[in-house]
Amino acid sequence: MVERRPLIVRRLRPGHWVAVDAIAAVVLAVAFCAAAWLASQYATIPLIAVACLPLAVRRLWPLPVFSVVLAATAVAPLAGWEEAYPALAVALHAVALLEPRRPAAVALIAALTLTAVGQAVASVSWALALSACGFAWLVLGLAWIIGVAVREQRAHAARAVVQSAQAAATAERLRMARELHDVVAHSMSLISMRAGIANHVADTHPAEAREALTLIEDTSRSAQADLRRLLGLLRDDPADREACYGLAALPGLVVGAATAEVEVDLYVEAGLTVTDGLAFVVYRVVQESLTNVIRHAGPTRCRVAVSTYDRRELVVEVIDDGRGEAPGWGGGHGLAGMRERVTMYGGTFSAGSEPGGGFAVRARLPLEGER
Repeated sequence: MVERRPLIVRRLRPGHWVAVDAIAAVVLAVAFCAAAWLASQYATIPLIAVACLPLAVRRLWPLPVFSVVLAATAVAPLAGWEEAYPALAVALHAVALLEPRRPAAVALIAALTLTAVGQAVASVSWALALSACGFAWLVLGLAWIIGVAVREQRAHAARAVVQSAQAAATAERLRMARELHDVVAHSMSLISMRAGIANHVADTHPAEAREALTLIEDTSRSAQADLRRLLGLLRDDPADREACYGLAALPGLVVGAATAEVEVDLYVEAGLTVTDGLAFVVYRVVQESLTNVIRHAGPTRCRVAVSTYDRRELVVEVIDDGRGEAPGWGGGHGLAGMRERVTMYGGTFSAGSEPGGGFAVRARLPLEGER
């Protein structure tokens, strides 16, 4: 469903703002001219037009318009027009909004100075001059401050958009790196293990070597299919990718580990139902953990358990009885990738050697609705 925003909050285009300025300039000129006509100050009417009508294009040429209005304001007291500062404030606002800080500051100083001089010339006493000058300075200062504040807010919003885009790009690169690592690392570990076996028994046990080569062929084809599927899913909705790898795919990881002489006991709590996103995280944690077992633990047994705790958390454990933590366990991207996945889902992650030997990976993930 498309969200319908009220008209008042819709963003106006530059041409619309010029039209608004043109209407405001005409209204301001008509108001001042009417007041001058009623006061029989006919000589000020052309000066009013010179000071007000250029405001229609103040967003297109801020400094030239300000210069024209400033000149008209300087002459206004001599012609008997003492209320020229509102037009000058409108022009000053455009300079503060659209020009760099230094020109905007110079424009403010010029406006304040000429206004003070004009009020001093036009007023009959210093008391009236100070009062009129103070009010004019207040109007000019507010217009300038509002313009600068809006300009800074726009600059901050533009920087925030750039930073958000950069953060999104970085997150996307990390996500793709994790996905490619999980698919490639697992398959390459199996291939490397079977290739070593085939090379070792090639002369003495040709049949076993051929069996290992067959497994390498099957694994490489499976890896190619996974890569093609992954590259296709990366272009689509992440939910489609998550639906392909879930709890139902865990037995396939067990079969793959068995080809590398790692016997896996898999336990998944009966009747366990989780969202596709959570099941995807569990799959990747188990996959990377088994990959590390194949790489570092050697031929061994491994237990994989997926269960709930207090109906609020999903607990994933991968524990082997191999050599424990080996050089390289803490390096690379495997453990870091698992930790990132679990943390992003609001869970906790730990990995390390067991007191009685072996290595354990544990992840606790909040169940949907308890996050």
